[in-house]
Amino acid sequence: MRAVRWLCVLLVSVVVGMPAAVQAGVIVESSRVVFAAGAREQSLLLANSESYPILVQVWIDDGKPEGTPETAEAPVMPLPAIFRLEPGEKKNLRLLNTAGAAQPRDRESLYWLNVYAVPPRDAKLPPGASSLTVAIRLQLKVFFRPKLAVPVDARLDRLRFSMQGQGEHALNIENPTPYFVTLSRLKISGGGGEQQLAGGMIAPFSAMKVAVDDGIEGVRSVDYAIIDDDGNEIALHSAPE
Repeated sequence: MRAVRWLCVLLVSVVVGMPAAVQAGVIVESSRVVFAAGAREQSLLLANSESYPILVQVWIDDGKPEGTPETAEAPVMPLPAIFRLEPGEKKNLRLLNTAGAAQPRDRESLYWLNVYAVPPRDAKLPPGASSLTVAIRLQLKVFFRPKLAVPVDARLDRLRFSMQGQGEHALNIENPTPYFVTLSRLKISGGGGEQQLAGGMIAPFSAMKVAVDDGIEGVRSVDYAIIDDDGNEIALHSAPE
């Protein structure tokens, strides 16, 4: 699974004794959800891969790490919002579109699905022992995709690459499409060798700059990979303009 954010929250019970650590294990079938034009509902399969039950809470917001269910504002309602997953159990999470026609019509919109998983306290610990529980919060992308004249595959071959100079040695990546583009891999080659660069997500009709080592001159080629709707990498090749 790619392009999933993982945030860890420590829930500590401070009592005299040795701490024990438990990690929640929730498997999500996809790293993203796409609401195409007119779609009223999507579903996402969640599974408990551990041998103990897990309490799960879900909400959708703008993706900020400090976000909580109480502060969440998004045009999607997850059902159920709180539930328990028994060992090995699978459950379909329903995502209801409550936005209607309120989203932009000329480009995609992005929200984040938060899956907060908390395991139980270890029942084998003696009374009075300290317990350290690691709660895992996954963040997955939720895209609203209106009906657009530009096909979705256009994001694969319409990125424009150019080198920036005049005191700032960087690769500029322009996304002229109405779709979000997630770069999972990025490598440039030229005089002085090659360099692996940090990827990232580029919003519709925007650009991203990536710093390049001073020793890399005369960049001739760019090899990169884009994550598609199914979470797969599509390997591509281009050259700076």
